[in-house]
Amino acid sequence: MVKLTFFVKRLPEVSHEQLCDHWLNIHAPGVRDLMGARHYSVTHFKQRPDTRYDGMAELWYDDWATGRQVHKNPPPAVANDGFLPLTGDFVRLDCEEHVIVDGPRPEGAVKMVYPVAFRDGVDHEEAKAYWLEVHAPLVAASVEVTEGAHRYVVSQQIDSHRGPWAGIAELWYSSLDAVRAQGQVLQPDEFARYTTVAAPLLGREYLIIP
Repeated sequence: MVKLTFFVKRLPEVSHEQLCDHWLNIHAPGVRDLMGARHYSVTHFKQRPDTRYDGMAELWYDDWATGRQVHKNPPPAVANDGFLPLTGDFVRLDCEEHVIVDGPRPEGAVKMVYPVAFRDGVDHEEAKAYWLEVHAPLVAASVEVTEGAHRYVVSQQIDSHRGPWAGIAELWYSSLDAVRAQGQVLQPDEFARYTTVAAPLLGREYLIIP
């Protein structure tokens, strides 16, 4: 199964609340019913001074051909539902998903999303391997010993040279206290030699198609 991820930013004249209301109550039902995804989630990000995006959508498909075709030519009921005129900047990631800690996604959980870019000059395949084989096990170990830390997923772009990021890491928690506690037990490594990690995006996830 493959995953398409879209980061969405509203236009300056549109409020965060207006975009999110339209997204959940008008756009998401049409995507759910008409876009053929196996799974579908929407995450809305808490708006802080350094928060560039309002939210992200994640859609899972059986194969790339199906997912890319339906998004290239979406049904008119989705394309014309009034969502796109509210939006400005988009980032799309075509990802291979790796569920590192297969824990629950509790309703109302704190979700942290970390966009990851590879540094100039590093070998992308080497960086991908380090992420999965060295860094991810250390994060997983810290999640598994932290009360209130539930789930850890790494999604790597198929073409890590395309777009601003090579992928994202996602973690689910019961509270911000659990976020801090997990960070305190995370063992150091050399992940930063390969990557730059953008400021984390704090959000709430809505499972549209679980």
